[in-house]
Amino acid sequence: MTSDPNTASPRRVHTGTPIPEPEVPAGVEVIRDVAFGPHERQSYDVYLPHDAARPLPVVVFFHPGAWTRRDKRAVRTMFVLEHGFALVSIGYRLAQHAPFPAQIQDANAGLRHLIEHADTYGIDTTRMVVAGTSAGAHLGTLTVLAKDVPEFAPVPGFNPRGMVAIYGAYDLPDMIANQDEMEIDHSGPDSALALMIGGDPAEHPEALKQMSPQTYVRPDAPPFYVLHGVEDIVLPWAQSADFAASLARAGVAVNFETVQGAGHGHELFRTAPVSDRIMAFIADVASRKSGS
Repeated sequence: MTSDPNTASPRRVHTGTPIPEPEVPAGVEVIRDVAFGPHERQSYDVYLPHDAARPLPVVVFFHPGAWTRRDKRAVRTMFVLEHGFALVSIGYRLAQHAPFPAQIQDANAGLRHLIEHADTYGIDTTRMVVAGTSAGAHLGTLTVLAKDVPEFAPVPGFNPRGMVAIYGAYDLPDMIANQDEMEIDHSGPDSALALMIGGDPAEHPEALKQMSPQTYVRPDAPPFYVLHGVEDIVLPWAQSADFAASLARAGVAVNFETVQGAGHGHELFRTAPVSDRIMAFIADVASRKSGS
């Protein structure tokens, strides 16, 4: 029996990229599970290098997992600890715990709690850079851009020095409109987006627009470093390319980089030379005077 060449192959549900638990570098104090809400996911971990001068500049990281998997220990920027930066990884409720906008509300609540208690850890939150990969890039970018959306419970006066956005989703209506070009299912009843929205994503265009960082691009945003792998079959690199172009048109300082040979969650984003370039961006923007 031969297969019908006109029948498209079924799209797969993404179940995660196998990545080992990151190792904490030697000489780093770890403070686990600082709660900012009643749910077990509403907490953050603080990583403090012993030998760096206080108060420490800080990278705040939001973890990946398609809004349905992983937790705050899935840090993809552990390398910043070797360069005199504190690192804080903020957890959030997943889609199976609560629908959107619970995730961005938690991201902002974690930031607010950290800023209020920064002196406890010897952290200088005026030298903060936000970072995230995949779902974490989506949420981190929303904290930076969607600062005037009351439903998201944004942090008043939040003004980080920069944003590192790695293989994220930024224009969800476009992603659903171009679903047929992707190998991974983002629109079916078992997809993460369906769980986040509570129904067929294609039937909720306004919800998709509300969830999209693209909706909130603003000229006063801090500098962005946007990266994406050319071989990514989970989220197409066009998501990052189009988002970076929108930031540039708005007058935002943005570096956009495609990484050859890298798929979703690839180790190339966590190792040199790509990690060196990410670190150089973080160090540069964190050292600038506020507003420059």
